[in-house]
Amino acid sequence: MRIALAGRPGSGKSTLFDLVAGAGHPGSGLRIAHVQVPDARIDALSAAFKPRKTTHARIELQDLEQKSGPTYPALSPERREMLGKSDLILLLVDLFSEPVEAWGKEVAGQIGQVRDELAILDLATVESRLERVEKMVRSGQKPGFAGEPEILAEFRDLLNAGKPLSEHPASVERAKDLRGFAFLSMRPILPAFNVSEDQLAGARERLAEVSELAREPGAIVLCAEVEKQIQELPPEDRDTFMEAFGLRESALLQTIRSAYAQAGLISFFTVGEDEVRAWSLRRGSTAPQAAGVIHTDLEKGFVRAEVVAYADWEQSRSMAKVKEQGRARLEGKEYVVQDGDILNIRSGLAKSKG
Repeated sequence: MRIALAGRPGSGKSTLFDLVAGAGHPGSGLRIAHVQVPDARIDALSAAFKPRKTTHARIELQDLEQKSGPTYPALSPERREMLGKSDLILLLVDLFSEPVEAWGKEVAGQIGQVRDELAILDLATVESRLERVEKMVRSGQKPGFAGEPEILAEFRDLLNAGKPLSEHPASVERAKDLRGFAFLSMRPILPAFNVSEDQLAGARERLAEVSELAREPGAIVLCAEVEKQIQELPPEDRDTFMEAFGLRESALLQTIRSAYAQAGLISFFTVGEDEVRAWSLRRGSTAPQAAGVIHTDLEKGFVRAEVVAYADWEQSRSMAKVKEQGRARLEGKEYVVQDGDILNIRSGLAKSKG
């Protein structure tokens, strides 16, 4: 999964990137790093099975670094290409330089500007493609997919009305057909509100009063400077420091987990002596699709999946006991994998370990 980290110059975006991912890999004005998704479940499974190797789910974090210019860095072709390949935009909203009474206006303004710029870029793409498709139809050629001219015309009208393409039903229904366009306003935006050290206490409650976005479960409120201080402390001193700010855990961990969930991903697990591993999967995917994430041969030869819910395993921390209690299930091709499922894929071509 790819996450694009965006924000206006001076928002603390680069500081947040360095804290989450370290220095990254600078190059062509972009920094990219691969980050583990924190998950206590895989830590518990690893402690129980004692495998030779433990592998966490990972995300790719892209810092769309910008030294100057417009608020949002998607205008350059290179940055737009990178953004088009992302699954989610993590937008750092700068509030630390603003008085609390101006937060409502700032949140609406900064997020609104990003959405407007994405819509403008998508509108140019839609109009260009629609012009070509209409010429193809007039000359007797078939468009790229059935209904393309009509969908593009609806997209144009939606964007002209100032709305993102994510609000159009086709964004989900025809996702496969539309993937090649890499429409930017189809990307979910997860805001992270960066406040000052003095504003941190009670910031979530005050933000919830002025913004619907801050009331969403995945919304992130942080102080980049406080997070930096936490990382600089010895591990044994961090809990005491966080308690002083009313923090139960580092906002960096919340940021990674929220981005993972908001991008529509869940984790399933495979377990065994060789490896305990967390795999990323699109929410709503079936057991054969999960098998394909492990290996394409497993999906091709899929027969059924042995499924144990993590919560059932956690009660006894023993696969043998789970099976004795009848809580291990055999599921077929229609089964929709749930977050935390422990899977053992049975295939006619190969068999997963676990």
